[in-house]
Amino acid sequence: MRRALLFALVLITFGNASAQLFTIRGHEIGFAYLGPKVGTTFSTITNMDAYTTNVSSRTGIQIGAVGEIGLTNMLSFETELTFTSKGVADDFGTRRVNYISIPFLAKLSFNAMGLSRIYATGGTYNNVRTNARIVYDQLGESFNESHHYTIIDWGLSLGGGAAYDTKYGLLCLDLRYDLGVVDVEKTIETERNMNRSFGVALTFKYDAVDLFLRLRKKRLDPDAQ
Repeated sequence: MRRALLFALVLITFGNASAQLFTIRGHEIGFAYLGPKVGTTFSTITNMDAYTTNVSSRTGIQIGAVGEIGLTNMLSFETELTFTSKGVADDFGTRRVNYISIPFLAKLSFNAMGLSRIYATGGTYNNVRTNARIVYDQLGESFNESHHYTIIDWGLSLGGGAAYDTKYGLLCLDLRYDLGVVDVEKTIETERNMNRSFGVALTFKYDAVDLFLRLRKKRLDPDAQ
């Protein structure tokens, strides 16, 4: 409770700030962004060709919310709560494995090429499997395969992107590669089957400080624009 009150006090005290709560020698300290994310994934599972042929990547979706906390104008930390659809395609059909993903990423940002930021990210991802199905495209049938896949998957996440500053926040194009280290397929005992995926996503990150202050002003003065 004390920390929450202190944070609220800082927000009110530095009400004229933009993305940052305050500055020290020209460096932004304590900025925060929140916003939605939507994109696509191109995924596969390693060593699936050990018992099937014509293995190819599967195209899925990712949708969720992103939060970013900054320590300086260069260094920040980002996490997400995202529904991510992964899997693989082969001769049998399309294996669709869905997860709730919670990555933890460190981010280094730079100003370049007229953009607000160009950034590189690195860290880990943590997935919780929600369900898995195999879809026989030609037959139009599908079967539950959740029992074939581990509930937990995790691995390394590397990426980068660019952000453009708008009136209310950052419009970002995010690229990311996830390198799984967990053997996620339970039925193939002779091979390790790990997730590999490349994701492309658009995010809009609202300036959380500015959003808080505008909502507060609107509540105190309903006629304010």
